[in-house]
Parts: sequence; structure tokens; C-alpha cells
Amino acid sequence: MSLEFMKEYEALVNKRIETNINKIIEQDMSNSEISQGMKYSLMAGGKRIRPIFCILGAIEAGLEPDDIIDFAVGIEFIHTYSLVHDDLPVMDDDNLRRGQPTCHIKYGEGLAILIGDALLTHGIRLMLADLKKVSLENQFKAVRILLGSIGVDGMIGGQGGDLVNEKNKNHDLANKKAILKYIHENKTSKLLEASLLSGGILGVLSIEDQEKLKSYGKAFGLAFQITDDILDLTSTNEELGKPVGSDTKNEKLTYPNVYGLEESKNMAEKILDDGIEKIKDFKKINKYLTELAEYLLLRKK
Repeated sequence: MSLEFMKEYEALVNKRIETNINKIIEQDMSNSEISQGMKYSLMAGGKRIRPIFCILGAIEAGLEPDDIIDFAVGIEFIHTYSLVHDDLPVMDDDNLRRGQPTCHIKYGEGLAILIGDALLTHGIRLMLADLKKVSLENQFKAVRILLGSIGVDGMIGGQGGDLVNEKNKNHDLANKKAILKYIHENKTSKLLEASLLSGGILGVLSIEDQEKLKSYGKAFGLAFQITDDILDLTSTNEELGKPVGSDTKNEKLTYPNVYGLEESKNMAEKILDDGIEKIKDFKKINKYLTELAEYLLLRKK
């Protein structure tokens, strides 16, 4: 599967990220390691799925990628902050991310926390940049959706559930399934869902179509985390670009742990099929979102 459209939009996102981070470094009179650490973490690679989701939602809503590129790039800054903090010793305690030493290994834990904070705050600033072809009302709606997805009712809530339930042996199977669903829907799925939906909100997409985007985004996000759980068991450090087996080491609740490997694969496929069904009537981005779903089931990293 070529995913040529991904390469095009990934290049657009990377170029804008580099422009933004180089500007931050130029304006950093103290030449601090914080701005250098921001660049180190942002330019380490990654699939840029979240900003590309935002771009695709905007395209379906009648906008061009350049119309909302700063907003989309702001999402990647925020996503990168979450990875920097997620890798910390008090969280997942990982020493490898995207094939290179994690931020706290390179810069130390204290600076890594500040680097993550700087990525988050600058990401919000970018989402509030002047978007000449977007109404302020729609922009603020999109910002509210995005920020809601990363807060206590979203990513942070899911991360908290993940930490609290590490090594917890006392749950019965029904409770494990409920907790696992909550963690995955919030820790990973909410930001992916909001990334796609925010693009649609920035344009002029109907409420009905916004709900379709939201449904696909939720399905993709949940299946993404399930496949991540699977890869943690079946991949290698070299393929994944980060340590495998960390979920087992940290005794985390995962889909393979609760449902078994084969059932987890079947669940991811079923969830994605349902998501694809929701966006079948989209004229501009149906093909792209379908290809992405198919890629997700086959991915090795």
C-alpha cells in the first residue's frame, strides 16, 4: 500500500514544523536546551497521523491544507508533548522513542518535563494562530474540542487510568474489560478523534457529517491502540523504534492481556470496518481514510 497522499501531507506538515521550531530557536535569546529539546523531539520522525487527520477533515469541509496548516501542526506539538511525558521514568520509563534516545535520556528528567510543557503551550498558541479563511467562531469551537480531548476527560484521564491500574491484580474480568476500554478510548482515541473532527469544524461541515468523522476517528483511535498493544508483543525494537515488551514489564492492562492475541486482532478489524462504514458517503476523503484503516491493520511500527 503506497499511501502517496500521506507522503505529500507528511512533507507539508514536516516543513511547517521545521519553520516553526527554527523560529522558536532563533528567538530564544538564552539559547536554552528547552528549545533545542523541542526540536529534538519534534523532528525525530513519526507518521504525523493527527495533523494529517486534521487536514483531511478540513478538505472534506471545503478548505485547502494551507488554510489550516498551523492548527494542524499545533496538534503535532501537543501529541509530541504527550510522548515526552509518557516516556518519563515515573510514567512508562522508556529509553527509546522513534529509534533514538527519549527526551529525558538526552536532556535529563527536569528539562524533559519543561520541554513537554513548552511543546504543549506552543501547540495551543499555534491552534490560535490567525487562520484567514476560517471564522473565529469555528476556530474556537475546534480549539475547545481539541483541548477537551487532551484533558481530564480525555488523554490525561486515560493516562491516569493506565497508571492507577498498573500491577492491579484485584479486578475481575468484567472490570478489566471496562477499565481497558476507558483507558484506550481516552488515552489514545480521543486525540485522534478530535484531530479529524476539528478539521471538519474549521470548515463548513454539517453536524451530521461531523458525527461521521467523530465515529471514524473514535474507531481508528481505538484500533490504533489495540494494534499498538499487539506490536508490543510481536514486534522488535528495531521495527517499532521503541522498546517492545514495556507493557508486560509495567504489568499494564492491554487487549492481548485481557482478550488474547487473535481476539484482539479480530476486534481491531471489526472496529475499523464499522468506522469505514460511517464515512462511506464522503466524496473527497473516503478513499484516504479507508486506505489508512487498511494500513493500520498491516502496520509493523
